[in-house]
Amino acid sequence: MGDTYPLPDVTEILYQLGQSKYFSCICMVMGYHHTEVAEQDRAITAFNTKGHWEYKCLPFGLKTDPATFQRMNTVLSGLTVSWCFVFLEDIVVYARSLAEHDIKLREVFDRVRKNPLKLKPEKCEFLREKASYLGHNFRKWSLAGTD
Repeated sequence: MGDTYPLPDVTEILYQLGQSKYFSCICMVMGYHHTEVAEQDRAITAFNTKGHWEYKCLPFGLKTDPATFQRMNTVLSGLTVSWCFVFLEDIVVYARSLAEHDIKLREVFDRVRKNPLKLKPEKCEFLREKASYLGHNFRKWSLAGTD
């Protein structure tokens, strides 16, 4: 049976982001590989090529990958929706003021640091007044999707 953990409601994400002034978009590197495959489930990831191989970490391409990886939301439990959004490998921190943004970003970094997550600095953008997320552009008081 497949994993049924839900992806976030994109409409809610777009609404919240459209009401904010400052954005930081954080990209995790090889996010799927931060999720360990349970010992009893490794056999279903097996493949043969000059030997028999099984994945120890979540490989990209399994039907349950998005739901399984989205569970990483639990790392940011209590922060999501009101402080940040996680959509697969991307975290967006948003706020209406610089002070609020600083507090939120520090807490997100603290959670990332305490868990086996790695960020991809060259794909991260911090303290922007304009951001692109899930194919939509945002800036203070804009309507989601307009620029």
